Amino acid sequence: MEYFAYFLLGLSLNLTPCVYPMITITLSLFKGSSPEDHRKSFIKALVYVGGITVMFTSIGLGAALTGEFFGSLLQNFWVLLLMGVFIIGLSLSMFGLYTFRLPSRLIPQRKTPVGKSLFEFFVSGLLVGVIAAPCVGPVILSLLTAVSHTGDALYGAVAFMILALGMGSPYLVLGTFSGLLKKLPRSGAWLIWFERLLAVILFSFGVFYLIIAFRLPVVQWLVPTALLAGGIYLGWLEHTAHEFRQFRIFKRAIGTVAAGAGLLMIAGMVLTHSGQGVEWEKYRAGILDEARESARPVILDFYADWCIPCHDLEKYTFSDPRVAEALSGFRRIKADATYLEKSDLKELIRDLKVFGVPTIVMLDDRGMEIDEMRISGYIGPDEFLEMMRLSDAARFLPDLTGDDNP
Repeated sequence: MEYFAYFLLGLSLNLTPCVYPMITITLSLFKGSSPEDHRKSFIKALVYVGGITVMFTSIGLGAALTGEFFGSLLQNFWVLLLMGVFIIGLSLSMFGLYTFRLPSRLIPQRKTPVGKSLFEFFVSGLLVGVIAAPCVGPVILSLLTAVSHTGDALYGAVAFMILALGMGSPYLVLGTFSGLLKKLPRSGAWLIWFERLLAVILFSFGVFYLIIAFRLPVVQWLVPTALLAGGIYLGWLEHTAHEFRQFRIFKRAIGTVAAGAGLLMIAGMVLTHSGQGVEWEKYRAGILDEARESARPVILDFYADWCIPCHDLEKYTFSDPRVAEALSGFRRIKADATYLEKSDLKELIRDLKVFGVPTIVMLDDRGMEIDEMRISGYIGPDEFLEMMRLSDAARFLPDLTGDDNP
């Protein structure tokens, strides 16, 4: 049952913006296959998915064995810059500014024998894993955290392999039956509009890479701004020739909902109360020893400037007065992993098996981790408080059951 959940998790990764362009690349790779020759198409697709599987299994196994911090790719300026430029370039192609084609060497020709092109399909699958890896960080982080507690490298490898197979299964079907796409009706306005939708998503994600490459303090504004601008463009400014009235109504409804959601998010970020939340101190060498000697519990918040869920935690969870009150007896420490290579966090991250951000770790008054309070990813204030009440951290909560009257 556990492995089936990993498979479904991998399948859901195809909804992430990094993976969307791979659909187009897959179609380009397999469009030379004939509808009747499903056996050869299946073999090619299987090798392609094998490349994806090898890449993700290697990432998971390598991180589990070495304790390497999963956000390491997001520490290198040139990696971020190249990824941002590449994805924005791909999005501009989908906006129709120019035509993007894979190098001819990566596109097997119709007359190429199946055996001679299998390596090219395998390498193309590896490329999918490389492009998708930074995008699916939260999922990988959660799985890495679960695997690390088992101490079983084989289990970790199998778990990541099944995750990758779940992600690759649509490509297996798409590659095997790609020849049948020729029998579908000709592309219409809906398909052009959908391509523009993917272009907006990709462009936003490319901008995200550039923001974190140049360390601009605006990453938390990216999603609402993309929803607002994308909704206006897709609903009202994007005009496709020969579109039906029903489709025009549909796209305007989608655009209005997206723009409205963006406005609501912006309003929430602007109006969210501040100044009443958790007050933090910066991590430094020896601070955990001080807390242990004074018999104080500790909450460690591992974050990075480029991490959107980290900003959400600060904005919505740690700004809640109830959370601030619950943590009043704790030593509250922020561990900044933005510049991990230049920080003194490496040893702490390795010791605590922190694989990414955001990660919240709680230590009791003896310096031992409260396992139930290990949190990876965003959690709302209500859920956070409930976890504290149901865990060993409850004994450090202040008495909030008394009468509120003076």
